[in-house]
Amino acid sequence: MRQGWCGAGRAKVCSASGAAIAFAALIALGIPTPAAAQQGQAAAVQSLINAGIHPDLRRPSFAEDQDQLRSLYEPEGFAPLWVCDGAPTAQAAAVVAVLANADADGLDAADYDAALFATEGEQLRTAGEPSAERVARFDVALTVALMRYISDSSAGRVNPRLLGYQLDFEPKKIDLPALVLELSRSDNPAQRLAGLDPPVPVYGILQQALTRYRALAGRSDLPPVPTLPKLHPGEADPGVPALRVWLKAYGDLPEGARVPGDAKRYDPALVAAMKQFQHRHGLDPDGVIGASTLHALQIPPSQRVRQIELAMERLRWLPSQLPERFVLVNIPEFRLRGFADAAPRVDMGVVVGSSADKTETPVLQADMRYLIFRPSWLVPSSIAKKEILPKADRDPSYLTRQNMELVNGRLRQKPGPNNSLGLLKFILPNPYHVYLHDTPSKALFRRSRRDFSHGCIRVADPPALAEFVLEGQTGWDRQRIEDAMKSGPDNHRVDLRSPVPVYVFYSTAGVDRDGQIAFFDDIYGHDATLETLLAKGHPRS
Repeated sequence: MRQGWCGAGRAKVCSASGAAIAFAALIALGIPTPAAAQQGQAAAVQSLINAGIHPDLRRPSFAEDQDQLRSLYEPEGFAPLWVCDGAPTAQAAAVVAVLANADADGLDAADYDAALFATEGEQLRTAGEPSAERVARFDVALTVALMRYISDSSAGRVNPRLLGYQLDFEPKKIDLPALVLELSRSDNPAQRLAGLDPPVPVYGILQQALTRYRALAGRSDLPPVPTLPKLHPGEADPGVPALRVWLKAYGDLPEGARVPGDAKRYDPALVAAMKQFQHRHGLDPDGVIGASTLHALQIPPSQRVRQIELAMERLRWLPSQLPERFVLVNIPEFRLRGFADAAPRVDMGVVVGSSADKTETPVLQADMRYLIFRPSWLVPSSIAKKEILPKADRDPSYLTRQNMELVNGRLRQKPGPNNSLGLLKFILPNPYHVYLHDTPSKALFRRSRRDFSHGCIRVADPPALAEFVLEGQTGWDRQRIEDAMKSGPDNHRVDLRSPVPVYVFYSTAGVDRDGQIAFFDDIYGHDATLETLLAKGHPRS
C-alpha cells in the first residue's frame, strides 16, 4: 500500500477533514503513518549525509559535497527530493536518463553510477513499501551523482592548473544546492542541464562528431587501412579500393561517388576527397598521399574519439560567458581567430614555439592591452648566447648586417622590415612574457606544421589583427595601420581603448572553416598528459 504524500512542496492527497480518521485507522492496523514514514526517511537521509560515505556509489566518499548536501536538504527537513510515494519522481527519471547519456558529452556514465539508478529505480517502483533506508540511499546517491555531473559537465574533470596552464578564469559560479533543488522540481531537467554545456558552437559539432566516430570505431566491416606507397593523382595501387571505403566512411567522399572502371586508379573524385581529408587533418591539401597523409589515415577512429573527448573537456575550462570580443589561438592547429559576438571576424595562420627545441608556447589567458608599431627587439640572453653570438664569432659583420647593437650589455635589433619581430607587436602582459608579432619570415606560413618560434606567436596577417583589436578607435583603419607599419615612428605604442582577452589554447580536435571536424597532431604531448591524469581515476577520487 502506497501512501498519498510526497516531500516538501509536493501535493498531499489526504484531505484535512479526513486526516485524523485516516491516521487513526492506519495506527490501529499497525501501518506506519505518512508522517512517521516521512520522519523515518528524513532521519535516514540526514544520517547518510552526516556519514559522508555512500556504500552504493562507485566512489563512496562524498566528503567534498557534504556541506552542500546539508545546505540543500536541511531547509527541506531532510525530506527526499527524488522519491514520492515510495517511487522515483518524473524528475528523477529525467536526471537518470541524462546521467546514463553522459558518454555522449565525452564523459563516463560510470562516474555518475547511471547503471545503479536504472536498477534501483525500477526496484523502488516495484517494491511496494520500500524502507526508509532504501529511499534515503537512492535519494542521496542521486543527488551526489547529479552534483558530480554538474561540476564535471560545466567546469571539466581536471583543473587546468594541474597541467601547468595559466588559465585565470573565474570559477564557474554555480550554486549547486539551488540548482539541484530547481532540477528536482523542474518540468524539464534535461533541458536545464543541457544549458550548462560550453557556450561555443563548436561544442555541438564535437558532440555530433563523437557519435559518428564512436560508430566508426565499432564497425567490423571496414577493411584495414592500406599501407600505400607515395601516390600521386592518376596513379594506381591495390590499396586504393580500401582507401575509397575509408574516405566514404569519414564523409570526405560522397556515398554516391562513381567508382572508375579501374578501381585501383587514384581518380579525380578520390583525389578531391583526399584533399578535403588533408585539409581536415592540418596537412597540405595537395592530393598527394605521402608519409604524413598515410600516418593520418592510419590513426584509428578510436583514437579520434579520444581526441574529441579531450577537446570537449578543454572547452569546459572556458568561461561560462565569453566576452563579446576575444582572440583565440589554437596551438596545434597553428591558427588564430578573432571573434566578435560569437562570430569569427579574422582567421589566420600562426607560428608557435618549437617542440624540437623545447621552446613551447604556453597555454594561457591574458588581455591584449597595447600595440607597438615598428618595434625594436631586445634579444633574450638565452637566444643571444645560443644563436646570435656564435654566428657573430664566425662572421664579424653579422651583427651589422642584422642591424643589431649593444645597449647596456644587451643585444638589441633596431626597428625595420628585417627585425625579427617584424613591423608590429601585440602586447598581452603575462608571466611568460609571450606576445604576438609580425615576422619577416613569411615563407614559414606556407608550411603545414609551424612550430618554429622561441615561444612567442608570429601572426600571418598583422594588419588584419590590428584592425580587429583597434576597431572603434578613431582613425585606425587598415590604411593607417599599414602606413604606421611601413613609415611611422619607431617603437610607437598605441593603447587599446578596451583590452581584448586572448586565449592561447591547445586542442587537437576542432572545427574547420566549413564546419567539419578537424584533427591536429599532439605536437607538445599535452593530450598524452591529460590522458594520464584522467586514467588515474576521476580527479575527485
